[in-house]
Amino acid sequence: MDVEMEKLEHELQEFLEDCRKQQFSSDEMRYICQPLIWHFRLATLKRWTLWFLLPILVTYLLWNYCDTCAWTMSAVGRLLLIQLLPYWNWTPYYYNKCLIERAEPVRTQMEEPQTLGRHETLWENCALCESLDTIATVTNVSFSMLESEYLERGLPVIVTDCGLELDLESQLQRILEKTPQLLASEPCDVSTNLLLRHLFNIDVALEKIRDSQESSASSLSSSWHLQFRNCETRSVKASRLYADKPYYYPNHLEPYYSSWLLMAHNSRRPLDEIYVRGLIFVQQLSGHFKLRLRPKKPCDENICPNLNLELAAGECVVFSTDLWRLSYGLQNPVSEQTSIATIFEVDWQR
Repeated sequence: MDVEMEKLEHELQEFLEDCRKQQFSSDEMRYICQPLIWHFRLATLKRWTLWFLLPILVTYLLWNYCDTCAWTMSAVGRLLLIQLLPYWNWTPYYYNKCLIERAEPVRTQMEEPQTLGRHETLWENCALCESLDTIATVTNVSFSMLESEYLERGLPVIVTDCGLELDLESQLQRILEKTPQLLASEPCDVSTNLLLRHLFNIDVALEKIRDSQESSASSLSSSWHLQFRNCETRSVKASRLYADKPYYYPNHLEPYYSSWLLMAHNSRRPLDEIYVRGLIFVQQLSGHFKLRLRPKKPCDENICPNLNLELAAGECVVFSTDLWRLSYGLQNPVSEQTSIATIFEVDWQR
């Protein structure tokens, strides 16, 4: 091989000497040697391509057919990426499906999404309630009719034939006997005069209510109230055993993610707001409660009215919190009656 290379080099030297003797110009020399130059360049390119592709081919075969090698290369690659973080933050690209960012269309200020507070709604919604002066009442209704005629238009509606009526003793029996998960849970939004808040326990509170009903000498029998919301998943599921759904609650609708129990006996309660979110079902099981639906900002600025209503046992009001805020109270308690109501909060994406 060395002999052939030396012979080839010697022939090239002789060729160059002959060209010099003939006094060829640079352009002529370039034209004469062009095929030879391209031959050497092509040979060099093939050699470098081979050396470049061979490691890639070996790596590909190891990655696909050797699990140990693939795991090792992956670990080494992650370590190298971690070392690159001080110089190049590649983490945004790790989670993106597309590495090239697409320019967002220019939007006007009116088109930009608005971040609404818990007591705010879009000003366009005010057109839905500006001419509203009362709440419609319906009977023998389907959810599809409620949805199309009232809920999609932001209008609350009262269903007068829910038929869900329970007295206090039946309600307590349902809770104490059927829902041990509820009694062991930690509720939220608690309001009561039965216990100090840091001592509050559902089981103890309900036993106090039961004892007060059995003993006329008890001071609690004259006046008490209890409000709590089931927030934990297990307590919400347990509440379905004592809080029945109305007949028009469809199977395709999401189960309620939160439930409330409101009870008051011979206790005058002011109209206090409670924070609820989504599609709301308020069912009166016994006695009565005063409710007030107030429009959210900016619809409350002399555009939409406050709606006052009183639910009687067996009635239900349905509305969406996209537009309305809820307050409830008991202004004229009846000593022989206990007012009981349940509230369901449902994620409603329509």
